[in-house]
Parts: sequence; C-alpha cells; structure tokens
Amino acid sequence: MSQQTEQVEDSTESADSVLDSFEDWYHVPVLAAAIAFMLWVRLQSYGKFIRNGEVIFKGNDAWYHLRQVQYTVQNWPATMPFDPWTYFPFGTSVGQFGTLYDQLVATAALVVGLGDPSSTLVAKTLLVAPAVFGALVAIPTYLVGKRLGGRPGGLFGVVVLALFPGTFLRRGLVGFADHNIAEPLFQTFAVLAMMVALTVAERERPVYELLADGDFEALRAPLGFSALAGVATALYLWTWPPGVLLVGIFGVFFGIKLTADYVRGVSPDHLAFVGAVSMTVTGLLLLVPLGTLDMSPTRFSPLQPLLAFAVAGGCVFMAWLAREWDARDLATALYPATIGGIILAVTGVVYLAVPSLFNLIRRNLVRFIGFSAGAQTRTIGEAKPFLSNVQPRFGIEWYDVIMREYGLMLFTAVVAAVWMVWRTYRTDDHRAEQLLVLVWAAFITAAAFTQLRFNYYLAVPVAVLNAYLLKQILSVANLTNRESLTDVEGYQVLAVVFVVLLIVPVLVTPASIGSSGYPAVDNTNTAMQTGQSGPKPGTVNWAGSLDWLANNTPAEGDYANANNEGELDYYGTYQQSNNDFQYPEGSYGVMSWWDYGHWITTRGERIPNANPFQEGADTAAKYLLAPSEQRANNILQTLGNDSEETRYVMVDWKMAEPSSKFSAPTVFHPNVSAGDFYSPVYQQGQNGPQLAFRMKSQRYYQSQVARLYLYHGSRMEPAPVVVDWRAQTYRTPEGETVSYKIGEQGPNATLVRKFQTMQQARQFVANDSTSQIGGIGPFPSESVPALEHYRVVKQSQSSGANSSQYARTLRSEMRLLQQAGMNPRQLLQTSPSWVKTFERVPGATVTGTGPANTTVTAQVQLSPVGQSGSFVYSQQARTGPDGQFTMTLPYSSTGYDNWGPENGYTNVSVRATGPYQFYTSRSIEDGNLTFSNASAEVTEAQVIGESDENVTVELTKESVSLQQNQSGNQTASGNETASGDQTNETASGNESSGNTSALATPSAQSDADAESRSTPESALPDREDTTPMRAGLVGAYAGALVVGLRD
Repeated sequence: MSQQTEQVEDSTESADSVLDSFEDWYHVPVLAAAIAFMLWVRLQSYGKFIRNGEVIFKGNDAWYHLRQVQYTVQNWPATMPFDPWTYFPFGTSVGQFGTLYDQLVATAALVVGLGDPSSTLVAKTLLVAPAVFGALVAIPTYLVGKRLGGRPGGLFGVVVLALFPGTFLRRGLVGFADHNIAEPLFQTFAVLAMMVALTVAERERPVYELLADGDFEALRAPLGFSALAGVATALYLWTWPPGVLLVGIFGVFFGIKLTADYVRGVSPDHLAFVGAVSMTVTGLLLLVPLGTLDMSPTRFSPLQPLLAFAVAGGCVFMAWLAREWDARDLATALYPATIGGIILAVTGVVYLAVPSLFNLIRRNLVRFIGFSAGAQTRTIGEAKPFLSNVQPRFGIEWYDVIMREYGLMLFTAVVAAVWMVWRTYRTDDHRAEQLLVLVWAAFITAAAFTQLRFNYYLAVPVAVLNAYLLKQILSVANLTNRESLTDVEGYQVLAVVFVVLLIVPVLVTPASIGSSGYPAVDNTNTAMQTGQSGPKPGTVNWAGSLDWLANNTPAEGDYANANNEGELDYYGTYQQSNNDFQYPEGSYGVMSWWDYGHWITTRGERIPNANPFQEGADTAAKYLLAPSEQRANNILQTLGNDSEETRYVMVDWKMAEPSSKFSAPTVFHPNVSAGDFYSPVYQQGQNGPQLAFRMKSQRYYQSQVARLYLYHGSRMEPAPVVVDWRAQTYRTPEGETVSYKIGEQGPNATLVRKFQTMQQARQFVANDSTSQIGGIGPFPSESVPALEHYRVVKQSQSSGANSSQYARTLRSEMRLLQQAGMNPRQLLQTSPSWVKTFERVPGATVTGTGPANTTVTAQVQLSPVGQSGSFVYSQQARTGPDGQFTMTLPYSSTGYDNWGPENGYTNVSVRATGPYQFYTSRSIEDGNLTFSNASAEVTEAQVIGESDENVTVELTKESVSLQQNQSGNQTASGNETASGDQTNETASGNESSGNTSALATPSAQSDADAESRSTPESALPDREDTTPMRAGLVGAYAGALVVGLRD
C-alpha cells in the first residue's frame, strides 16, 4: 500500500470520525440555541416592567405570588398557611399559591441575594421566573419528542414549541409571574418519567411472583423508575394542586392499557406494577403538604392522595382479576365488560354513599374537560372556552382561532395521532408510551377547548406529536440515516420543503385571518412580536391610587385610632379558626370588583373584600349593583361584626362601563341580568346593522357603582334627551325569533332627540312606545338621589379616556349628542379618572329651617388636591309644614388638616373650595326674583363622626329685581335637568356609526313650561366659579380625541 493511499484512508477515517461526533452531539447545540432563543423572546420586554426603579407585573395573580414569595424568603422554606390580608372579613387559604413554584423562586432569590435579598431583588427574580420556566419546558419536550420521533423529531418539536405565539408564550413572558408556565414544565416531566417507567416495565416484565419472592434485584429497574414517575407526578401536584387531573389521566390510561394487554394475551402485571408503585409514591408524597381535611381540588386536601391511591389500587385489582380470570378459565372477551361494569358499580356506590364527593368530581370534570363553561366562568378571561373567540361577522372562524394559537401545527398533530393509531394496529407495535401520549393529548385538548388558559398545556402535546409526524415523513422519504443523504432525489427534497412550509404560516410569518379593520383582531403575531408586550394599562393606571391608599389611609387595625396596628403583621403567620378570622378592632375592608383584590393587598397593603380567587365575588356583585344606598350598606353590614367594617370603595371606568367589566357582576348576582341594565342599540350601516351605543336603563343609573363613578355620589336629574328607535326581529339558525333595537331610517330619522323641556320629552315618550328618556351618557330616565355616606377621596391622575376602548365609547355617544344639537361636554358629569377611591363615612347631620313645604338644595364645589377635575356635590331635602329639614352630608368643607392617617383617618385628597351653599327654588313675586339661601361650613370631624355637633342652617329670604337680572333670566335653555354640572368635557372624534342624518331639534319651550327652566347660574348666591373644572376636563376631552386619532 502506498503512502498516498494510506493518507487518503486516514483522511477518510478522520472525516468519518468528525461526522460520527457531529451525529452524536449535534442535538446539544441545536437544543441550547432553541432554549436561548426562547429565553430571549421571553425577556426582550424586561425594561418595560421596570419603571422608576419599581417592578411592575402583568395581570393579577403575579402580584399575589410576589406576596407569597416574599413570605417564603422571610420564612424559608415555609409557605403562608393562611392569609388574613384578603377576602375581608374572613381571610383565606389558597393551595394554588404558596406552592413549590413560590418556594423555587424564593430559593433563587435567596441564592442571588446571598441569603438576604432586598424586596426589589425578590420582585425582579419573580419577574423573570416565567421566562426561565418557559424556556426550560424545551428540555422535557425534546426528551418526549425524542422518544416518539428520534433526535430530529425531538428537535423539531422544540423548534415548533419555540415558535408558538399564543397562550403558551404569553404565560411565559417576563412579567407574567404566575405559576401557569411552571405547570406544563412539571407535567411534561411527569409524563416523561411515566413513559420511561412503562418502557422499562415492558422490557423487564415485572410480575407478582418476583415481589412475593423478594427478588428486588430483578425489580430494581422497574421499581426505581416507577418511583421516579411517582415523585415527578407529586412535584407537579405540589406546583398546582388542581393538576390532580393528571392522576385521572394516568388512571384512564392504565384502565385502557391493562385491559387491552390482557385481551392481547399479555400479562397486566408488568404495567400494573408501574401504576401501583408510581401512584402509591405520589399519594404518600401528597400527604406532606396536606393543609385541610375538606375535599378540595384547589387546595392540598385528602382528594389528591385518595385519587392517587385509588389508581394504584385499581391497577393491583385489575392485575389480580386477570389472574383470577385465567385460573377460572373464563372467556377473555368478558374481562373488558367486567372491568367496565365494576367501574360503573363503584361510581354508583360513590354517588349514593358520598354524593358530595361524586358531585365534586363531576363538577370539576365538567369544568376542566366539559367543552363548555357556565356564565360566571365566561366572565373570567382565561377560563372562557377556546372557541369563544370565534367572530363570524369579522370573518374569524374556528380554524382561524386555532391558527392564531398554533399555526398549522394542531392540525398536523391530529394527523400524527391518527397515524400513530393506524401504525400501531398495522405493525402490531403496542407500545405503552405511545398510548399514554395519545390519552394525555386527548384530555389536554379537551381541557384547552374548555378553558382558554389550558392551551399553555396543549402546546407540548402538539409539539411532541409533530415530532412523531416528522419521523414518519422522513421515514417515508427514506431520510432517516446519513447514507440516504448522499444521493438525494426530488421527492425527498419535496418532503423537506413540505415540512418547512408547515411551520411558515403564523409561526414564521404573520397571517391575515379577519376583516374587522382592527389589525390586532385581523392579523396573527409571531413569537417575536408577542414577546414585545409590556404591562397592561390597568396595572400602570391603578398604581397611583394604590400608592395613595397605602400612604393616606389609616393602617389596618388603626381606623378611628383603634391603636391595633401591631396585631395584624403584613407578613405574619396566622392560622384559620372556625372558618372566620377574628380581626382586631380598627381593621377594615376595601370593596372593589374581584379583579383588583390582589392589587389592593400587595400594592395598597389593605384588605379587599373580594379577590381573583373569586372569593367575595357574589357580595361584590350585589354591592356594586345595589339599587339604593341603603341596600348597599346593608350588604356590607352583614359581612362581619360591628368592628369589621368596609371603609373604602375603589372603582374604575371599566366597572361602570357596560362595554367593559360592568356586565361581569350581573353574572355573579343571582337576581339580575345584563339586560336589566342596558341594551344595545344599532344603526343601519353599509354592511348591515352596526352597534351605535349601549342604552342604559334607570336601573343602571341607580346602581351603586354608577352613582359613585359617574356622579361622585351627587344627585342627578333627567335631561330632556330621548333615545328613539324601532324594534326589529330576526330569526336565528336555531329558529328562535330575537328582537333588537335599531335607529329609524329616513331623511328626518334620528336616534337621539333633544327637547327644550322635560314636559316635551315626556309627551314624546308617552306617544312612542319605542323611545326612552335618557339612557345615553350620564342622563337617567328619572331622578337619582344623592348618596349620604360616600365621598370621593382620591381621583387618579390618569384618565380613563387614555383607553382606546373607553375613548371609542365616548366618541360614539358624543357624536350622537352632537347630532342632537347638544354640547358634548355634558357627556361627563365628573372627570373620567381611571380610578376613583371613595370613603364610607357616617356623614354630617344638617338641621335647618326654611320656607315650608319646599325643596332645599345643598351643594359644594370640590377639587382634587394638586390636579384638575373640579365638580359639584348636590343633595336635596324637603321642608315640612314647619319649615324644618334635615340632611346627611358626606363631604366636609373644612378641617381637613386636623384628621389624617396618624389620627386613624384619611388624608382626604379631594377637598371643598368653599362652604356649602343652601338655597330654594326661585319664584317671581311682584316683579322680583325671590329665593331663600344660606351658607355653612361642614367640618371633617362632623363627617367622620368625631364630632356629635349638628350643622345648623337657617335660610333667609332674598329678592333680586328682574330688571337687574334680566340677562340671567334669558339663559334658560333646557339645561336644568343636568344637576347643575354643565361644565364637563368629553372625548371627541369622527367614529363612523352608519348613515345617520342631521338631527332636528324640536320646537322651543313655551311660557307654560316655566317651572322646568334651569336656574340661572348668575342668580345663585355665592357660587364658586367652575372654570377650574372646565379646564380640567378639557384634558380628558382632548385625550380621547388623541386616542381616537391614534386608533
């Protein structure tokens, strides 16, 4: 052999060695690159969540996780057993928080902080935790995918997972610091461990005789891997107790597989051994965090270990029954029927003997995998059915919703599942791990279509099934080994191109799926685009009000100077007793909708009545929708004892807006529906009826939340504004006839009409059954009395008009008012602050005298400290035959600096600009304008109940010559019914709402309507100028216009 030949052979061997090494290790850098890409996508918006050194989280639950992590950092490794700082006045213990997830984040913070991390470092650690957990899901996904589709398939599954732009990615983005993304990580590891244990059992074939003989050497491998599967399952449930569904999935798998094995002539002992050992280990480990003896799927309760033990016992029973079947030489075909009958019998026994347990399991199965959802569940954004986002009128069908989430990958995953079943029966290769993946994928698909949020689980089964599909495609194309790559043919190239094209739509390039005109609705996003999102507007716009709450209200336990602040440590360790925590005197609750409960706890450091666990949601709904102040107060009074009072109420524009969150409480309230409060009114557009606005009923304006947000508790009179429509019907595909409201058509048709007097408006409505006084903007159909025990104490500087949704609503209603000839500034009676905080107070008692049998009006102008947005609070009372009257006023006009948090009260940030004015209606006597009036100061001490002294008022009669006040008498223009607050600004814009003609204004009022005329502002005694209020609301008006132009 020549030297040259030897060199060529050496070179060939060297090349082969490099290729061998590459083939052995290529998956490592590819997997690392995929994980790095996933981490980058999830962390790219990190800077958006750090504002002025403060960490901001997305959503609600992340904030409560921050509280749990902080507690564990201070008490490592313990988690909070009970929390009295939420769900006032009961407190709560929630198993889904304070779990392994929080312990892991707390441990990481302790390590990074060298044992003493600052609160900011803890928050930053939690901030990035979802990105880390989300990227780590790639590891078990690759390992499962590798078992199904080899290394190329595993890597393909990871690439697909990395490119998913939907729920799986959003739950793993920086800032979304919930436990959600840790769930698929631990669940996939549990499934992987079970797959390995099943494969080992199929190879080693453990049987009962080996166990009876104590031959643990032969059982070592299946015993060890089965125990590991049990540990992995327990770790998953330690992360999320409701994940007990996975135990049920394993139970269904073992039931199917053990039965099929016996029918095929294979001993069930082998796999029954895995089920018995793994589920016994899981059950034992779940006894460790047991926190309650009540059967609860959401807490660490006996339910989880009992179900695990039941699956273990079921596996042992099925293996024993198979042996008995063989010993008695019974027909094999009867075995499956017997197993089915036994399962039905056990279900019947549980139903009859323990109906509460049966109903608990049935209810939660329907809730998790029932492909539907109740009305209350549908108000929870993450719990709505997956396909509830179908919008046919925008051209978005069910397949478009799926495409937005997975591209084509869910459809190809279904193909993979069918291929796997077909190949199993074609080749008689009944591998247990493949059946497990199919059962797992089926249940997770059902869960994802039942509740939108569970798509963060479904992403992994979709990815691993596509890993299997890739292997089959490459196998068909003969591209499974290195040698086949040396002579590539055309069909093989086409196979590769086909695979690449499968992932391009949506996952690589955005796709257009709708025709609404809104890019966010019509177009899909790639993972890179989804990863650029920042905090939600509400998270930011609530910040100022929550900071104010923490610093300007008395500490819990110190209201009314009770001096019990030290008895309620914010990070204290407490135990629940008798399902009702005993709060120290001076503790109080903060009422709001349940969405905001965690923010109030963690950012405001106060105790909410309701929280995102939906605890207190029914009470909050009843309170917010209460039709009277007395009813609202009665609801709060029934919550606790005399020392457990709700002192503050926080509402935002969403809670008062029918197009936003107002409808949610109507679902939680047992006696009302959304239709009791508002109904949509349409206008005919070029493409059919289009929503013009949502017309409110009088019941809406009487609701507590509307009276607080819209009027700040002030009285409100109806305006001569009429909504006029015609009823139209259509037949649904189901054959049901549905009626809806739509504006009249024609050259003189109008949807909103303005009249000069209330009498004219009432006459029109009396003769037109399809019309209503008011119902648009702040204008009620009837008078709304003033609240006596609620005052606004803080208005956020951020405006609700900054929201494009709210701005669109304002623009739509403003357009209709403009067409009716009204000033659009009348749309807002108060500044549209994003958040408004109210205090519940005893109120100051006013006793006064005036003309007999007449109406006395008390009003005071108020202004937020250091910001614009002045408004007038007004209340009326009727004098008796003796001229006496009484009032209870919630706003003070002086004495603010004498009472603050250091005294157990509020640092009021909305203050009067002058004293109260009291006056009667005007009358004409002998050519003079005659009225009675007085002014008085109301002290803060009187309003908060620290002074028993009544405010005494004596009205004196005054007369003004009509000749001297003629200009004032000429100003009556029908504005008398807008509560005197005619200085408000609103949003403007040119939003199209169909073809609506210019609106005609009815004839001017006659002299006979003099009693309906407005009181001239110039005739009011000692009124404060409302110019500051006008200037303040101009900002909201312009802001809505800017948002409208931006949209």
